[in-house]
Amino acid sequence: MTFAAPIKHETPQTVLEKQLEMGGRLLLTIPFGVPIDEMQGFVSIMGSKEIHEPVMTICVGKPAGGSIISTIVFDSTERFTDFVDKIHMDRMMYFEADNLALALDN
Repeated sequence: MTFAAPIKHETPQTVLEKQLEMGGRLLLTIPFGVPIDEMQGFVSIMGSKEIHEPVMTICVGKPAGGSIISTIVFDSTERFTDFVDKIHMDRMMYFEADNLALALDN
């Protein structure tokens, strides 16, 4: 399941602050590697075995103010793990082809 919504009065910083208070974890800032106070967006994960299924959030600030938030609510930890595995495999196949050849030989 996925949701996307414009948020008029929230910046990426205020959205992230609320997520961190609820146990969310910041994966990366946008632009990549900038400090939180300089970011224009972020990607985060919420959830755990004890709380609820994984929820991935992508939040990007709008030039006129506010933010656009898109979430993917995974229906199981297994589906989330499969998603992460597919991203990792894509990276290996299309960005590190030499490493894939070595992995297949072993």
